[in-house]
Amino acid sequence: MPKIILTLSALLLLAAPSRAAAAARQNLLEYISANLKADGGLPAAEQARLVSAFASQCSAHKYDVVPANDKVKADVVMRMIIEGVFDQSPAERIADVACAAERALSKGAPPDVVEGIALYGYRKKIPGERIALWARGYKDLTDAKVPPEVAADLIRNAMEKDWADSVFFMFKDNMYTAARSRFDMKNYATYLFGHYLEGKKLPGAMGADALAYFRKCAAAKTAPVLPDYQGVFSAKPMPETVYEAKPKEEAPVPEPVKPAVAPAQPAPPPEPAPVEPPKPVVPAQAQPVKPIVPATPVKPTTPAKPATPVKPVAPVKPATPPKLAPTPAEMGLAMTALWPGLHTSARSYLGTPYVWGGTTHKGIDCSGFTQNSYGENKVRIPRVSRDQWKTGDPIQWKDLQKGDLVFFNTMGAGVSHVGLVVDPAGPKFYHASSSKGVTEAELSKNYYKSRYLGARRIIP
Repeated sequence: MPKIILTLSALLLLAAPSRAAAAARQNLLEYISANLKADGGLPAAEQARLVSAFASQCSAHKYDVVPANDKVKADVVMRMIIEGVFDQSPAERIADVACAAERALSKGAPPDVVEGIALYGYRKKIPGERIALWARGYKDLTDAKVPPEVAADLIRNAMEKDWADSVFFMFKDNMYTAARSRFDMKNYATYLFGHYLEGKKLPGAMGADALAYFRKCAAAKTAPVLPDYQGVFSAKPMPETVYEAKPKEEAPVPEPVKPAVAPAQPAPPPEPAPVEPPKPVVPAQAQPVKPIVPATPVKPTTPAKPATPVKPVAPVKPATPPKLAPTPAEMGLAMTALWPGLHTSARSYLGTPYVWGGTTHKGIDCSGFTQNSYGENKVRIPRVSRDQWKTGDPIQWKDLQKGDLVFFNTMGAGVSHVGLVVDPAGPKFYHASSSKGVTEAELSKNYYKSRYLGARRIIP
């Protein structure tokens, strides 16, 4: 009997981890519900509406198990929801965008690209299958060294002009060929899209014409004549930079400097030369004895010259520390003087639609908006929000001023959104919203405060 009891106890102990694993395992709906509950910026009623909307619109995959060791796809779906909450979109629209992203991911589309493209669903309804098609096309082009903003412009055109999937495929393949031919892809896209939108040629004929024209220009070494077209990539350079705010990184620890020449080893002492003894004199038979001639004395061995001493290696001078770039204050830059131009630039983007990777008034994303606003006023800041976060000086909420950059965690994975303070009262800021484009918002609203990370000041 004791053996039976011991065996049953062992079985119960073995079964305990399995029950714990089953309890920890979640399906997609449970994963979303748990994350919304953990979010401090949503009241319970709003959480319930979102979960209900997602369950009704994503019935095919809501019970799919989320692997404990691979939550990438589930996190993308969750970020679509949080982004919609951040933009105050209706629960039904948020659920629709999240479900479209999930369908695109189920088709094998790259998650990092889906995360950017699926946000277009907040502007218009886009099927998940089409998002997957665009995401794979974007990756193909960027893998072929097409600039990301040029690939993003192809997707923007397809989205805004409702291009058929066949048209998207033709242009994607055509641009891939152009990139392999090492054409300037900004010029090429300007020619291709600019002339196609004139409506005079079909997609296939337009693509063939563009390739032939650029090959002709390359052979003749002449610049192509381009139509008046502006996409979401910027073909014109910014004004000359007066000050560049670079991300602050920790300096690497230098390795110890090795001497240029290894010290010479001392020369071994010379060995003495062997001395032969004199040969003995044998008396000759029947000959008169001759006087013994003394042997020729052996000359003493000349001592070897001592080895030339090796000069000591001069110590290596320590590397001169790099000269620090002048600060804005040292250059005479102040926000009071910069603000009128900075505000004018920022205000000019109000109403510009959100376009992932966009950098112009045709379409722009959050970090493109802040970079352009400063760049148009001769101050260069990094392109992406996480690098902008590393620039400037940290600023407390109570000390916010016009021109400060404010950062948010809208994706649940650190810095993912940035805006520009335009009024410390409120405070109010401009930012590129995925559903409203560039717009003004108040930082004190709960859905912004709950995602707020901090602020940075570029120019004092």
